[in-house]
Amino acid sequence: MLLLTLIWLAMGLLVGALACGAKLRPASWGKRGWLTMLTLGMLAALLGGWLGAWLSGVQYATVTALWVSVLCVCLLSLLFRGQRATPVNVP
Repeated sequence: MLLLTLIWLAMGLLVGALACGAKLRPASWGKRGWLTMLTLGMLAALLGGWLGAWLSGVQYATVTALWVSVLCVCLLSLLFRGQRATPVNVP
């Protein structure tokens, strides 16, 4: 299971990098938003993998991790895209 966990983390990292390349990162996340996208992809793939292993078995866990990661990255980036960064008024 350790090897599968590492595969899911690497797959989530790849999904987050592809989402950054597709410009799905909201501008409100600032300069380090790319790191947030990578982390979001990794955590979603890890959660999807463990959930898939628990619900459908180890055979389908990697496919479940991939789909959960893609859906979470796309939907959460679209959800945060509507928010705008508020400027800070410094006197």
